[in-house]
Amino acid sequence: MVQQKSEPSAVPPQNSLLDLCADLPQQTILNRWQDVNTVLRIGMMSGLQMQLGATLNLLCDSCYTIAPFRTGLAYFWDAKSERSSLRMVCDRGDGDLPIDQARLKERLHDANLLDLWCRIYRQPVRIRRGESPQVDAILADTGGQAALALPLFVNGRVMGSLQLFAGHADAFTDDDAQLLWVLVHVAENLLTREHANESLMMFAFTDHLTGLRTRGYFEQQLELEIKRSERKEEQFALLMLDIDKFKCLNDTYGHSIGDQVLREMAAVLTQDMREVDTVARYGGEEFVIILPETTPEEGMRVAERIRSAVEKTTFLSGPGPLEVTAVGIAPLALTISIGVSNFPADTRDKRELAEFSDAALYAAKAKGRNLVVPYAGMATRSTELPSAASPQTSTQTPIKAGPKAAPSRREAQPHPSRKEAV
Repeated sequence: MVQQKSEPSAVPPQNSLLDLCADLPQQTILNRWQDVNTVLRIGMMSGLQMQLGATLNLLCDSCYTIAPFRTGLAYFWDAKSERSSLRMVCDRGDGDLPIDQARLKERLHDANLLDLWCRIYRQPVRIRRGESPQVDAILADTGGQAALALPLFVNGRVMGSLQLFAGHADAFTDDDAQLLWVLVHVAENLLTREHANESLMMFAFTDHLTGLRTRGYFEQQLELEIKRSERKEEQFALLMLDIDKFKCLNDTYGHSIGDQVLREMAAVLTQDMREVDTVARYGGEEFVIILPETTPEEGMRVAERIRSAVEKTTFLSGPGPLEVTAVGIAPLALTISIGVSNFPADTRDKRELAEFSDAALYAAKAKGRNLVVPYAGMATRSTELPSAASPQTSTQTPIKAGPKAAPSRREAQPHPSRKEAV
């Protein structure tokens, strides 16, 4: 058998892998009995119900008690994206300058080299600045001179890593590493249960026709966003949208074609969304979008961009299901109507925020469809509906057969911030 040669980056520097056992030496127990108690407390918490994020925070706090550090990163397997991703940044602030957490999350979101070594070798990794160029880049981002990475186990499998970064090279002693190695083994039962719970929650909150979040997830996220925005004194926009004349499409072509349209619509709606945005299927052909840190003006521009993108998209133009060919359906042109409400400009109440978006949506329907309508001002206008965000009013029948051409998709415009996106 020919062994494939490893890439240089996949091989950790000599002596950086720590060959540790799960038993603590007697002298370590005597000298570090308070830290041993910290490990025991983690074991006693294995029966508590906690979310995975809270569990990772607890582990990070316990690690800091045993071996103080500058910055902590927790990577864990994400079943949806099928890769390890950054779940938590812990900034202990014992360095000269504070860490830019937003920049750190953006730069180190995907699994890094330390996480890779933990998954391959299933052992702790201790490394100092100057021993690996790739790790030096991570140390520069985290403000560290030394790093200790610990694999996180679920049912005997490495599902992530806890990475600790200190401001001086000799921060992590052999006893520190031994105690933390025992800690992550003790935490395995806790992580196993919370990982299973997260998988169940992901299953329960995913619409399996479109792959979007469910209405239940949206309701939960809307409540969390209201609390977050109140605490940080920020604004956000809520978009509620509906496919125009979707019932006509279902009645004409059948539900299997309607399902295919819903799947393609979900792809259009998520095409340019930020990671912090929530796109969910509200029910039937109705969708909702939460846009955090978004002003009313920005929310209207984003809604108009989505409306225009849907109008320019040719649906059912790909291979599609067999039913499309069987009945000879040409590609379809569809439109959507969108209602927009804003927090806190329109209301601070969760129920009213959804109701206001819904009212604005049906105002858009009443004005001729294929429009964006804001709720702002509707409460004082009983006879006159608000103006649409776009001066264009569609006079065409939304569901029409077009030429069998390639779909006209909008160009993806990634936008890390809402202001840049709009």
